[in-house]
Amino acid sequence: MTTTKNDRPAADAAADLARGLALCTVDADGIALLRLGSADEAMVTLTRERLESLDAILQQLAGDARVRGVLLTGPGPGMFCAGADVGLIQSITRVEDGEAAAVRGRSIFQRLQQLKVPVVAAIEGPCLGGGLELALFCDVRVASDHAATQIGLPEVKLGILPGFGGTQNLSRLVGLPKALDLILNGKLLRGKQALKQGVVDRLVPSAKLLRAAREELDKRIAAGRKAPKRQLRGTAFWLSRTPLRALAVRAAEKALQQGQARFYPAPRAALQCCVDAFTKAEDRGFAAEAKALGEMIVTPVSKGLVHLFFLTERSKRLGKQDGARDLQRALVVGGGVMGAGIAGQLAEKGLRVRLCDVDLAPLARAKGRLQQELKKRLKRGHLAPHEATAIQDRLAVGTDWGQLGDTDLWLEAVVEDLSVKQKLMAEAVARGLPATAVLATNTSSLSVTAMASKLPKPGRVVGIHFFNPPEKMPLVEVIRGRDTDDATVATACRLAVRLGKFPVVTADTAGFLVNRCLAPYLNEAARLLLEGTSAEAIDQAMLDFGMPMGPCRLIDEVGFDVAAKVSAVMQAAFPQRMVPCELFAAMVAAKALGQKTGGGIYGKDGKSPGPGRAVVAQLMQRRGVPPRTASRTELVQRLIYPLVDEAYRCLDEGIVQDERDLDLGLVMGIGFPPFTGGITQFARREGLANITAALDELARAMAPRFQPADGLRRRALAQ
Repeated sequence: MTTTKNDRPAADAAADLARGLALCTVDADGIALLRLGSADEAMVTLTRERLESLDAILQQLAGDARVRGVLLTGPGPGMFCAGADVGLIQSITRVEDGEAAAVRGRSIFQRLQQLKVPVVAAIEGPCLGGGLELALFCDVRVASDHAATQIGLPEVKLGILPGFGGTQNLSRLVGLPKALDLILNGKLLRGKQALKQGVVDRLVPSAKLLRAAREELDKRIAAGRKAPKRQLRGTAFWLSRTPLRALAVRAAEKALQQGQARFYPAPRAALQCCVDAFTKAEDRGFAAEAKALGEMIVTPVSKGLVHLFFLTERSKRLGKQDGARDLQRALVVGGGVMGAGIAGQLAEKGLRVRLCDVDLAPLARAKGRLQQELKKRLKRGHLAPHEATAIQDRLAVGTDWGQLGDTDLWLEAVVEDLSVKQKLMAEAVARGLPATAVLATNTSSLSVTAMASKLPKPGRVVGIHFFNPPEKMPLVEVIRGRDTDDATVATACRLAVRLGKFPVVTADTAGFLVNRCLAPYLNEAARLLLEGTSAEAIDQAMLDFGMPMGPCRLIDEVGFDVAAKVSAVMQAAFPQRMVPCELFAAMVAAKALGQKTGGGIYGKDGKSPGPGRAVVAQLMQRRGVPPRTASRTELVQRLIYPLVDEAYRCLDEGIVQDERDLDLGLVMGIGFPPFTGGITQFARREGLANITAALDELARAMAPRFQPADGLRRRALAQ
């Protein structure tokens, strides 16, 4: 597969380009330029074909006496290698096949190390997973400061571990503590961070990358040897190559036993492999790593996470549909928590934003909030000072909307009152908002169709529903009103993707997808409280199921006032199934709203009992029914199984168009356990017939609200 000057016909080279293979040329000085693909590829991944072509090239280079050095790089600017083809990971179903794939990949990469001439990697763009593992077998790594440069081993996010030598080489390169931090958390580093961590040896401006890499190569050639292995020093030495490494291991083990980390086996396996790098001979360490990859790649956790990966990629493509436009200037109306967070996100991603509110106080808080967030990112090295300054400069605040002539996105995030939102939209049109601008609402439950009903050009009105806090929550529901046109939906999706979010398109109906499904879940948690099950027991059962937060704690975070409003909307739409629990209104009356008032079910610390416990006790006493504690099994059946039923109702009613929307929306929107692969994947493994039977029994024994939908029954019979 090697191409040298005049060695191969152009037709053969063109065929290689078409198939996405590694390509190599050798110049008159004996320097081999090995590119991992062709510049016309959207993303370079390690397919079987590319790996085999790389193997053939390296074998030829090893036998070519003309070659004095090798420069390994990507096919073009901003491109290196994003890692293994995820389709290959998905296709492996046997442990032995996974282990064999690891051995094969690593043996190909090792050929770089085995070359007698020096090898330098020139890194720009994604250098992830197998891409970094390949670079770690090179003698020197030079990276560019290009904005697209990201370096890391994120395999644990797919339920596997670095199996092409990554755990061994990175651990020996930077030491056990740093390697554990990077590998167990799947961290991605920008160029400056990678240099500081010792993952790369030199950082240069993008325009100088190949020149700097050639300089490093020439140094090694002049020295007549490959680069010597880096020696660990100081703390890195003591915590890696002496028994003191037990301290680093214990700290990592403790972290892996807490929170959601306990549901993921890959980080624990990776931890042992990293330790093996210092306790086993090199060949045995590599063999143990390959075996561990084979074991992890076939787990249900890995298959679930890979499924979610493909769903996120599918979601990103929504922003590439016909008619999608890039928005440049935005006006956000409403300076509360949501409006401020959305405005900050827009400014961060390059839009010029004006945030408006009738009161100066929330606007000052919004600027301060953004400043604090930028300070954190500066401290962590995620931003350069000039980038932080530019973001702040792009966010203006004021009590007046100013001129709307060049605004292409108008978005409101005010109180959940339909008449208020209608009035604001009408005012925007009257004040000269361009006819091409998008009119958006961040409503969580109100009708987008109703908001647009009295406006000219209702096709440009769309719901863009962010979740709280918008800086962290990855989902955006794009709500299509009855008259919303396709181009507006596509543009809203494009904006969400630009913000680093995952859009899910929903129909305009009460609660849309996430709040529609969340309503029965939170209602049932409140009823369980009034029956006598403690908040701690309810929340712990859901944490043990894999949810990131228990429902009682979640209501405190959302606020009982918000829960009451959403419940009223849901009751109006579904009067038989979604009657709000009386606890919501009682907590509002007692002003025990949750965290916003200093406490609800829990205190301000989120752990100790809050003032709402007295409200619960009063309601229980009024009911006059002896308290009872639900079992763990009952808690799962009453909280999770209705969630499954509601999700399928949403699908059958056309709120979303595909089961994949249910999986992505509920994982990203409510934190349904990612390791399950999503709610439909969980339901199939649990057994749709089992879920239906349990709901039928609950409907007979407790209340008709548990009665499963016909769609769930039909699917249960077909499974």
